[in-house]
Amino acid sequence: DPMLSAYFRDVAHKRTMRELLQERDAIQHESSQELGRKFDNLDIECVDVLIGKPDTAEAGGKIETLLEQLRLRQLSLEQVETYAKQVTASEKLRALNEAQATATMQTKLTNSLVQVQIVENEAEAQLAKARKEAEQKIITAQAESQQRILAGRGEGARILQEGLSEASVLVRKIQSFTDPRLYALSIVAQNLARSSQPLVPERVFIAGGGNGHSTDGLPVGAGATAGTGLLGMLLSLLVAEKSGFDVAGLPGGNVLQEFSDKISKQAMENIEEAMKANVGSVANGNVDLNLEVADPSKTVASRPPAAAG
Repeated sequence: DPMLSAYFRDVAHKRTMRELLQERDAIQHESSQELGRKFDNLDIECVDVLIGKPDTAEAGGKIETLLEQLRLRQLSLEQVETYAKQVTASEKLRALNEAQATATMQTKLTNSLVQVQIVENEAEAQLAKARKEAEQKIITAQAESQQRILAGRGEGARILQEGLSEASVLVRKIQSFTDPRLYALSIVAQNLARSSQPLVPERVFIAGGGNGHSTDGLPVGAGATAGTGLLGMLLSLLVAEKSGFDVAGLPGGNVLQEFSDKISKQAMENIEEAMKANVGSVANGNVDLNLEVADPSKTVASRPPAAAG
């Protein structure tokens, strides 16, 4: 038909061969509308326009070559798109692997940080425990040291108090005898009374000259022995006291009492100073220890004087 030939000739002039092959569906749709309008003017109904596959009479013609090129081009485009998708997939896979590796390393890092914190906490706990044990040992040692010191001071104060009390009683006993020599002789007499040795020897050997008699008719040495023996001295002192012998010139007991009181006062002052210093050191060490020491002078003063003899 001349109208169909003219129409498709115009279409072929406007497009290249590649476009005719690639845009066959669009050309078919466009020609169906255009030819339907033209045939309608001729009272001819155009149902549809179908464009067949272009072909050449001989094998390996230009159309076949062009179709092969188009097929290869389309395949290349598909491959390019496929490769692009693969590249995108590879990038996504790499990002996924990096994310997984990061997550794995993050888990390990978190575990490591937790382990480090646990070790630090355990070390701090052990250090705090060691410090507390050291402080406890130091406080215990200080308390034991203070206890021994205070116990020693208390024992010393007790011994001092007993000694001062005995000294005060002894001074009052000596005062009751008026003469210290009398008290000494009484002690000697008590010891001689408990002695297992005889006071008077069974045999007495006297060496002398002449007839062996003195001017008073006694054997030589008898008066001297009686005058110089212990019993003779004791008897002489007793006779001197009973006969009114003045012993006021002898050292009085007040001197001994004053000396004893002075020693007691000095000892108590030293103890009080030591106690004050100890209380200050104990207060600084947060240890509460108390010790009460009695005043020996008060204890001695409260006792009645011992009886004479």
